[in-house]
Amino acid sequence: MKVLGVNAGNGVLLYPFLPEVIANIELRSVFHTTGDYQWQLNFPGIPLIKKLNSDLNNLPDFTDVSIIISHPDCGHSSILAYSRAKKFGNPKENKSLTLFFKSVSYYQPELFLMENLTALLDTYGEEDLINALPNYNLVFHHLSVSELGNSQINRKRLILIGIRRDLPKFIPKIFHNIYPVNQLQFSGALLKGLNDLNPHIGHIREDENDIITLYAGYKDVISNIRNEWVTKRASEKRWKTPDKKFTTAPGVYKNLEFEYPATVRPTNRQYNHKGEMMSPRELARIQGIPDDFELYYDTNKHKYCINKGRVTVTKTPPYEVGIWFFRQVMKIRKFLWP
Repeated sequence: MKVLGVNAGNGVLLYPFLPEVIANIELRSVFHTTGDYQWQLNFPGIPLIKKLNSDLNNLPDFTDVSIIISHPDCGHSSILAYSRAKKFGNPKENKSLTLFFKSVSYYQPELFLMENLTALLDTYGEEDLINALPNYNLVFHHLSVSELGNSQINRKRLILIGIRRDLPKFIPKIFHNIYPVNQLQFSGALLKGLNDLNPHIGHIREDENDIITLYAGYKDVISNIRNEWVTKRASEKRWKTPDKKFTTAPGVYKNLEFEYPATVRPTNRQYNHKGEMMSPRELARIQGIPDDFELYYDTNKHKYCINKGRVTVTKTPPYEVGIWFFRQVMKIRKFLWP
C-alpha cells in the first residue's frame, strides 16, 4: 500500500499511515520550514515536494499509488478570510484544490480522502464533484467533527471519500459508517498534564512581557491580558470590545475549563482557562494530535517555532479524521492490497 499526500500540510492526516507514506506534494509555503525540519521530524527520509510548474502538469512519476490524502486550502470559503478580504475566493481558481483533482486523475489511486469546509459545496456542488471525478464512487459526509470524537463540537467539515469504480461493490459501504474514535472532553481535561513549559514537545509561548496587538487599536502586555482574563473576564469566553463593528474581538477567545473548546485558529490570540496564550502543543491536544507527533523547535528561533507550530497543528483537519479513515481502510486492506 502506497499513500501519497497532496497538499497535506505537515502530515497530520498522513501520520496514522506511517510507514506507508511515500511523499507529500505541499505547495503552500506556510508549511515549509528551513531544511524541511518540521516535516522530517515525523517523516524522516520521505520526500516533501514543494515545487511544480505553473500548470501543475509535471507531477512526480510515482507508480501504483494506492491512496491520496488531501486537505486543500479552505480559506477561499472561510468566514475568517471574508473578514480580512471582504470577499470569498473562488474554489475553482484555487491552486491547491486544482492540484488535488489533477493528482487523482493522474495517479488513479484506489481510494482518496479529501477534507474541506462544507462551504466548498456552494461552488462545487455534489453533482459537480461527481462529474469532475468520473472514475470514482463518492461518499460525502457533512458533519461536526465531534461525530468522530473530536471535542470541537462547533467545527463542521466536509469529508469526501473516493472509491475507484472497478473495486468490489461492497467497499463504498465501509466508508458510510461514521463513529467516534475518541471521547469528547472539556478543555481542561484535554490540557491535563501540560503544566511546565517544555520546548521538546512544542509546549512554548511568547514571553509574557511581550506586547501584542489583541485587535485593531488595542495593544497590551501579555501578562496584563492574562491577568484580566482571570479577574474581570473570568467567566467570559470572548473578549468584548467597544468597537461598534465587532462586539467581540475577532479570533480572541478563552477556552473555559469545563466547556468544550472553540475551533482552533493559527493565531496568537487564543487562551486557555488560565488566561495563558495557547501553546502549539495545547492546540495540538484540542486537535486530537498525539504527543508523539513532534513539533520543530530551535532555541535560536523561538518565536518562529511558535508560529510554525501553531500553523502545523491548526491548519489541518482534526486528527480523528485521519484515524477514522485509517481504521476503515484497514477493514478492506486484505481485499485491495493482499
